[in-house]
Amino acid sequence: MAQQRITSDLDPFSESFRADPYAHYAQLRALGPIVWLEKYGIWVVQHHAQVKEVLTDFKRFSNAGGGGLTNYFKEKSWRKPSIILEVDPPEHERTRRVLMRLFTPGALQKMRVGFQVEANALMDRIADRGEIEAISELVQPFPLKVFPDAVGMPPLDRDKMLVYGGMVFGGFGPRTAWYEKLMEQAPEISAWVDARCERSALNDEGLGAAIYAAADAGQVTHDEAKLLVRSFLSAGVDTTIDSIGLCVNALAQHPEQWRALQEDPSLARAAFEEATRYDSSSQSLFRTTTEALEYEGQQLGKHDKVLVLIGSAGRDPAVWEEPDRFDIRRRITAQVGYGTGIHGCVAQMMARLEGEVFFRALAERIGRLEPTSASQLRLTPGLRGLLTLPLAVSPR
Repeated sequence: MAQQRITSDLDPFSESFRADPYAHYAQLRALGPIVWLEKYGIWVVQHHAQVKEVLTDFKRFSNAGGGGLTNYFKEKSWRKPSIILEVDPPEHERTRRVLMRLFTPGALQKMRVGFQVEANALMDRIADRGEIEAISELVQPFPLKVFPDAVGMPPLDRDKMLVYGGMVFGGFGPRTAWYEKLMEQAPEISAWVDARCERSALNDEGLGAAIYAAADAGQVTHDEAKLLVRSFLSAGVDTTIDSIGLCVNALAQHPEQWRALQEDPSLARAAFEEATRYDSSSQSLFRTTTEALEYEGQQLGKHDKVLVLIGSAGRDPAVWEEPDRFDIRRRITAQVGYGTGIHGCVAQMMARLEGEVFFRALAERIGRLEPTSASQLRLTPGLRGLLTLPLAVSPR
């Protein structure tokens, strides 16, 4: 039987919330398993158990309503919906299968070799600098090089991928003056992205060519192949940049953890995994109800939006011992930082590989890693990430 509605006036898209989401998550967890956010007329789940349940129950909590606040069951998107991220089975199964086949052990090993070359060269370039602005000089250059290279894009104008990512992920929240200003570039940036998703724009060795080969084999249409390449470019760069940046910051803020990684660089994958739990770039996702239903004692309507706080799930004390402690030796067995279920991040193996290679090279080649002044957090809607991270560095 449905209970009286549990409500909150918290605004998860406000600058104050984004500046310190973890304190607000604790407030929401204390209210109950599902809460009505009055400001936006949406539900929110914030405990690990409910986050996992909503993300895996696609029959009741759909992806087709869009990954953000805008409800695609009621409004049209500014772009064509993703045929992998914004659809449900059975359509989703066919397109996801094509992408999953890209990440064979052999393909990942080939990527590892290329990633290592780039990571080592990057560390060698910055090691003697003394002081760096780590986001622009250390963090961004790595994914902006290795990811488009793996897709098969030419090495031109790749900074525009960051603008496109801002449009995609910034659109997950409410419309703001910042976002409206950004969207003035939409015609130019959309045309740029569209052109680079064409088969003729991609080399014959990358993941993009493999997606078009699947179209040749009849697994998807050629129009769908282009949309799958676009989905790759939408989701594959910004998330990794922000995840790596937050992990670098966590290591710099916890010198004992940095020393542990230097002493044992094989902990690189574990460090990146712990950072994804501790301070994830993807703090939230959305689902939309497919029907009216009772859930955790609350009555939800058909096509209600449900905000899923994966960042809060990563700090849930019901699952993690001392959840606010950053510990790269922590055994991670319940990770939801990449989502979970059939809509979990399709390229998470590649993202994890990028993180592992980056942090191993960092530990092996960099000695000093210390903040020289406060970092600056990005407070606009979208992914969680840093605008600036001033660091002192030295060669190991």
